[in-house]
Amino acid sequence: MQKTRVIVTSERRVVHGGVAPIIDSSLYLEVVGREGAEVLSEASKLQPDLLVYELCSADALEYKTLVKIKESCAWTKLLIFNTGISSKDSVKRYLKICNGYLQGPVLPGFLLKAVELACYSGYFFFLGSSTDIKVSNNQPTNTY
Repeated sequence: MQKTRVIVTSERRVVHGGVAPIIDSSLYLEVVGREGAEVLSEASKLQPDLLVYELCSADALEYKTLVKIKESCAWTKLLIFNTGISSKDSVKRYLKICNGYLQGPVLPGFLLKAVELACYSGYFFFLGSSTDIKVSNNQPTNTY
């Protein structure tokens, strides 16, 4: 069975170094890509099945980068995780372009299950303080 190809991206080396091995431990997922590589060019080159992206600043540039990834890699599912606190409006904006959203901190076992479920089902996942966020983008959305 072919493994699902995943790129993990984070500006913080310690986060990348923790998340990538957790995902790589799955029998069905394989982390591809280089740590510290520019995410847009890496995604375009490698064509991953899933991109796990840590939201660092939630600024306009970061949002535009994710939109460009979705445009150039339409088949790639996008899972955003955020260990900081974001405003409802900021989270809503990202939910319109992603296939999953994790509000951390997240235990390793939950992270792996959420990544697997997002990859295979395309549902959203809300943890922590983001459970009350509603999305109105004309697509059915499930929350867990």
